[in-house]
Amino acid sequence: MTPWTALTEFALELPRADVSPFARSQCGAALRRAGISAEFTLGTALACWRSLEPPPDSPSLALIWTSRTLTGTENTACLAELLQARELPMPFQFISSQPSMAGIHASALLPGLDQVTTLTHVPVDVEHHLLHALARRRTWTHVLLGEVWTPHPWQEDGDRFWAKWRVLARAISPKHEG
Repeated sequence: MTPWTALTEFALELPRADVSPFARSQCGAALRRAGISAEFTLGTALACWRSLEPPPDSPSLALIWTSRTLTGTENTACLAELLQARELPMPFQFISSQPSMAGIHASALLPGLDQVTTLTHVPVDVEHHLLHALARRRTWTHVLLGEVWTPHPWQEDGDRFWAKWRVLARAISPKHEG
């Protein structure tokens, strides 16, 4: 038996042109210094969390997502703009921080956020194996668990972003019920 129960799911696929408007609709404004991957990640995570009815009282929340795309999307867009403008590039450390930038902005938008983790690999058995290890000795009541795909602009199969999110609640074991 898993110690987590799925409460809701959310999935979304968008073309590149629709990502920033969608993110702004979820976040209330543009995210300062956040690239399109961070916007999409946080926007879809918020949409999933807000689909909970009723919203949890006083959650202790972990935000965990996998992404196999790293910073390629932001790097490509930034370098193309700089080459066209004949300008020097910005520090690559900043560009490399973009996949995790969603976590920085999440703290102001998700109630009870306690932990943010970005996993940069294929999401095989995250829920059944890795989540148990991450949650050990943590008081999380909920986990917002996602898989995010942000394509490179030159991808042959299209320029569509997609995300799948689930909100999990920690099951209460009989010894902790009161």
